[in-house]
Amino acid sequence: MDRNSLVGFGLIFLILIGYYWFTRPSEAELAAQQRRRDSIERVESAKAKAQADAVKSDTLKNPETPASAAASDTAAQRREMGGFATTLQGKEERFVIENDKLAITLSNKGGRIGSVRLKEYRRSDSTALMLFDQEHSSFYYEFFTNAGSLRTDQCFWQVVSQSKEAISFRLSDGQGSSILQHYRLAKGDYLVDYSLQLDSMNMVVLKNRPDLKLVWESTLPKQERDVKRERETSTIYYRMPEENPEYISEMSYEEKELKARLQWVSFKQQFFNSTLIARDNFDKDARLSTREVKGTNEQLVKTMRAELYLPYDLSAQKKFSMHFFFGPNHFQTLNKVDLGMQDLELHRIIPLGWGIFRWVNRYIVIPVFNFLDDYIGNYGIIILLLTFTIRLLLLPLVFKSYKSTAKMRLLKPELDAIKEKYNGDLQKSQVESMGLYRKAGVSPMSGCIPLLLQMPVLIALFQFFPSSFELRQKAFLWAHDLSQFDSIYNFPGAFHIPGYGNHISLFTLLMTLSTLATTYMNNQLTGVTGQMKWLGYIMPVIFMGVLNSYAAGLNYYYFVSNMVGMGQQWLFKTMVDEKKLHAQMEANRKKPASAKSGFQKRMDEMMKQQKELQARKQQGKKK
Repeated sequence: MDRNSLVGFGLIFLILIGYYWFTRPSEAELAAQQRRRDSIERVESAKAKAQADAVKSDTLKNPETPASAAASDTAAQRREMGGFATTLQGKEERFVIENDKLAITLSNKGGRIGSVRLKEYRRSDSTALMLFDQEHSSFYYEFFTNAGSLRTDQCFWQVVSQSKEAISFRLSDGQGSSILQHYRLAKGDYLVDYSLQLDSMNMVVLKNRPDLKLVWESTLPKQERDVKRERETSTIYYRMPEENPEYISEMSYEEKELKARLQWVSFKQQFFNSTLIARDNFDKDARLSTREVKGTNEQLVKTMRAELYLPYDLSAQKKFSMHFFFGPNHFQTLNKVDLGMQDLELHRIIPLGWGIFRWVNRYIVIPVFNFLDDYIGNYGIIILLLTFTIRLLLLPLVFKSYKSTAKMRLLKPELDAIKEKYNGDLQKSQVESMGLYRKAGVSPMSGCIPLLLQMPVLIALFQFFPSSFELRQKAFLWAHDLSQFDSIYNFPGAFHIPGYGNHISLFTLLMTLSTLATTYMNNQLTGVTGQMKWLGYIMPVIFMGVLNSYAAGLNYYYFVSNMVGMGQQWLFKTMVDEKKLHAQMEANRKKPASAKSGFQKRMDEMMKQQKELQARKQQGKKK
């Protein structure tokens, strides 16, 4: 493998390492999270103990029968909830609204969505795909009333209208104040039109505390085969109006307090999301948090919680329009969600990379992929053709890099002679080498620059394949799911190899072997020796451990790309006549010296300054 290729692979490796380094939580963050959890546990423990002691003390002083205790609790609730206390008693009923995309189960207790099933998709074990269920989720509003605190999930709501695709709930205090919740499914869509309507609630809500708090919490169920990977790709995304969406780091558990207004909040998993959108934005002082699932339940991914506020101005009649989106992390689907508002940028919850890498994915990779998807049903073939297409687009850069490598190889004997002649004097060696390059008409950067220009595509595809919803549960050859790792052998029990994993991915092995073969071919071409030669063989082995648990589609792409690359090398070798190339370089030497380029002038000036500095240092030592 030549120096330019090694520089390119080295930069890719450093970028990947840097990505994992900068996104991992620091020791201070981990310690702060642990202190926060410990503090919460201590507070909850102390609160529970205090409540137990109070109950015990009251029981000793005023022993009550179970019936009298229940009556006392009911009286306390009535005092706190005022006229709404009558809604605390009732029988829970569940209702279903559905369209061709969604089946949503709602409960009259809380008047809320209890579960959401996506009809078109299945979990990795072929069971129904539930985005969340009632047992592991909550959604409620909290008011401060003249009597105390009112939480809507404690109340039984009355159904006032229902159809196949819509339902409405009402909660009334029997004295003219009421709350209504309306849900309506759009036909053929993943959207749910949702609204909260307050009627004469200004008579109940405290005038100095008109806060209308919305609490949404969900412990997300496992959908994919690899729960570890799913946890690493699940988090909360949120967007402030006219800003790019932001998110809580997937690799840590933390809490964020935001003083800004939010347009939407999304509980995002690897391939699906549940998003709440406010048409007129949520009020300030939002609190978002992700928490680790307690215990060792491998069927649950991560707990997400959002505490939001609605801007209630104590109007007699007030309606808040919102929307739920329950669906896949599919670029085109999310990009179409606008609701007649400004661009919501929901597609940014798909991690396609930042800056130029996302640009490459959005405007080059995804359009080409979708074009092929319109005509071909086999995703293995699509990836194959996508690889050929990308390799074809990069062909001029690759060919230029090959020619530069060939020129450098032809000059290598003379460069080695210069190094030997000025053994130990790096500056003189560099000056002579630059002079040789200039006379031969060769730029040492001409091979590196084309390789660097290819890097945005390589890194963009590293982001694209693991995030591509289209590959989910699509089989090819021995891989049952191109969005997950393929495995031809799982190690028994809990055995795993550190830095590698508990299984053997055949596509990863093929990718590694093809990379080693490419390295060998390049080493034969460039004649590289020493440490640089062996470094080219070590790096593919390192990548084998990193990519063993990555999407099979990614490793398959790298394997095909390597094979096509070796074919290109063979083709270039037949196209480039090295004798003519060497003759052209000799002819360049005989030409009158041309004016130096700006780059060469700067290099010469820098070397001159270094030489003068070294000379002054030597004179200082003599004195």
